[in-house]
Amino acid sequence: MKRSVQGVGGAALMAVLLISCLNSGFYFTADLYPAWMLYGLLLFFGGAAALIRHAAASGNERVGPASFGSVSETLWILSPFILMTVYAFHWLLGPLSVHGTVNQLLRWWFYGLFAVSAAAVVRRKGGQRVLAAAWHAAGALLCGSALLAVCGVLPLPHAVVFSSNVGISASGARLAGLVEYPNTFGMLMAAFLLERLFALLRHEPGAGEARLLRAALPLLPYAAALLLSESRGAWLAAGAALAAGLALQRRRSLAPLLLAAAAFAGAALLYRQLAAASLAVRPVPGLLALAGGWAGSMLAGLGVCRLARSGAASRRRLAWAAGGILAAAGAAAVFLTVQERIVRNFGTVTARGAMYRDAWRLFGQAPWFGQGGETWRFSYRAVQSNPYVGSQVHSGYLDMLLNTGILGTSVLLLMLAAAGVILFRRRRELLPAYAVFALHGAVDLDFSFGVVWLLMFLLAARGLSDQTAKADGVLVQREEDGEPSYERAGKAAGGSRQRPQLARSRHRLSALGTASLLLLWLGLTGGGVWLAFRGEMGHRLHEQAMAETSQVQAAALLRSSLEWNPADAGTALELARRLPPRDAETVLKRSLSYSPGHPGLLFALADNAVRRGDAYAAAFWTEAGFRRDKYNAGEQTKSLEGLFRLARRKLASGSVTEARRTVAAGLALYDEYVRRAADSSRAQVRNDREFGLTREARIWGRELARLERSLPVSE
Repeated sequence: MKRSVQGVGGAALMAVLLISCLNSGFYFTADLYPAWMLYGLLLFFGGAAALIRHAAASGNERVGPASFGSVSETLWILSPFILMTVYAFHWLLGPLSVHGTVNQLLRWWFYGLFAVSAAAVVRRKGGQRVLAAAWHAAGALLCGSALLAVCGVLPLPHAVVFSSNVGISASGARLAGLVEYPNTFGMLMAAFLLERLFALLRHEPGAGEARLLRAALPLLPYAAALLLSESRGAWLAAGAALAAGLALQRRRSLAPLLLAAAAFAGAALLYRQLAAASLAVRPVPGLLALAGGWAGSMLAGLGVCRLARSGAASRRRLAWAAGGILAAAGAAAVFLTVQERIVRNFGTVTARGAMYRDAWRLFGQAPWFGQGGETWRFSYRAVQSNPYVGSQVHSGYLDMLLNTGILGTSVLLLMLAAAGVILFRRRRELLPAYAVFALHGAVDLDFSFGVVWLLMFLLAARGLSDQTAKADGVLVQREEDGEPSYERAGKAAGGSRQRPQLARSRHRLSALGTASLLLLWLGLTGGGVWLAFRGEMGHRLHEQAMAETSQVQAAALLRSSLEWNPADAGTALELARRLPPRDAETVLKRSLSYSPGHPGLLFALADNAVRRGDAYAAAFWTEAGFRRDKYNAGEQTKSLEGLFRLARRKLASGSVTEARRTVAAGLALYDEYVRRAADSSRAQVRNDREFGLTREARIWGRELARLERSLPVSE
């Protein structure tokens, strides 16, 4: 029974990881809700079963072996729950966005449970193989599906991202795979590639050829997928991690590197062929090119590896020379393809620099504790120094600074450091793959993908040994002669035993602590399942409303959605469009209490005030909208039109004072709009939002000025 439960736990862990790959890497929290519920329920019932077993065992004063991990393990396990707690405090204190904060709380809650599960699985017999299988299954799914999509075999609509901008893509197309974002996909391929490469270097010098070939088999697909992503950041992170990993190699045979050199050359050749076709080839030619490059690289690698392992020094030198030529040829092939983008086009780097400067100023508003989940997403329009598009700050560490301040970021850094220490001590060959995650997350939005954190926790858990409890200074429980006793690990087997009475007392305290932990576990999983269920119900009802043709029925569904998830501003906006002005105002204001400063809500309230004829509210909300979304030409133009029409209605009804107030507000906002558009044009900055003074805005500005001149001096 116990073994079957453990087997189910390992299978569930693998299933969650694969589901995350199939759902855009859990980038969208709505995709996480169903997985949270199913996985959480499984963990809840598993914890309940463990509590029942524990209660039965406690009656006989027998408890299973208990162990206390090292400081690094404890810190690694607790950190996700500490970050979850930080977001919980933000939720209670009133964050910038309740919806974003709850989303982040649920994410770290989920990551923490996954980490605990991975640590529990790896300590069981065969657990290392289970985690390794989960890692390789995720890599095979991500890489295989992407390459099959390029070859036209597997229809994945968003697996390839097309762009005619040379600064974004040298070939006009980039591979994004199931995660649908090339940079993160490239980083993942780099991590899987380095994990296989350094696993290859672990083989003893006398390892058989068949064993080496099996270990080297995934190198070409991972390398090809990495190159096809055209992610310069992923390439740099992979290079830095590779150099650091090779520096850590001690008295290891480096001959398997020749297999890697051959695989890289084959991947580079395949990259040039597929890039020339803009990653759109027919199935038969595509599969033939993939199979030919794969087989050729394996044969070439085997040949040079044989030479390197021969007894003659001349043959070994020839092998290394051939390996160097293969690596150089591959690098040259790649460089000639992306030369223009690498040497001259740094538009994305410049845009990131602007984001980082703006984010740093935003960080200064709440440096110690941050402003809650998804702070950048809800604030960047108000603080951006030029009209770039960037709902993500493109730095995981900076994003955490904005969300949780120095406090939360310190916890994050300690967690990453603890995982690094675990791997350094026990599975050093996994460090380069882990380093790719940590390095690339600093310059891109990788940490917004749930699959990235799941893989990082899985990688760190693979560094946990079945013999963790045997470290010096760690208390372990043993049973001798039918009675529990405790001794310091590292003592000789003949060490002194403690008195039976003291041992029993400690045993009871340990049993009480275990029962408390199990109860806490039940509370964590049960509470998370309920919160995820509410989010899923709200999301599902929202989707049903969007597909509903009847406006009355759609409004009813949206109301139900808000009952389940009242903090969702998108649902509130959709409902407000279907309601009379007074009812819509109530919905919008209630939603604004959950997301203070939300630009969409502010502009919707301004439009609602115009519809209701409230001149004061129209001016107030329009000004607030301009302030929170400085470079939204469409909404600002629409708001100017609304103010003009409202002022004209007020004048026609005889309310000259309100008309004058509305015109004055409109002209002031128009002048600000004109100034900002002129500043952006003169600065010649990146204008992803196509911000500028629209023709319609000029018309409404002139109409407002004409209306002002026609107003009587006094009412």
